[in-house]
Amino acid sequence: MLKVLLIIVSLFITSSAFAASLTEREELTLSLNQLTQIEASLHRAQQSARTGINERYYFDYPRIHSDITTLRSGIEHYLTPTRAQPRDTATLVGQYREEKTKP
Repeated sequence: MLKVLLIIVSLFITSSAFAASLTEREELTLSLNQLTQIEASLHRAQQSARTGINERYYFDYPRIHSDITTLRSGIEHYLTPTRAQPRDTATLVGQYREEKTKP
């Protein structure tokens, strides 16, 4: 009975952890979509901005575009991590001809 209970609890914990990671992935994907929408909105705002020579303050559009690019690349890097490629540690000899020895 105890063994069955432990199996059920471990399955519940495993499935909960899996569901949590899916939720995180979905939320981060949603954040990427929102960043795209923010960029489009900023582009429209930049097109309609009236910055005159005499204005003291202005919105720094290039800086915010750079920050959004940094955010996007960080999220994308997290969502698609690079995995190390397996490597063969044995080196190739390259010499395949052997001399026959006399008996």
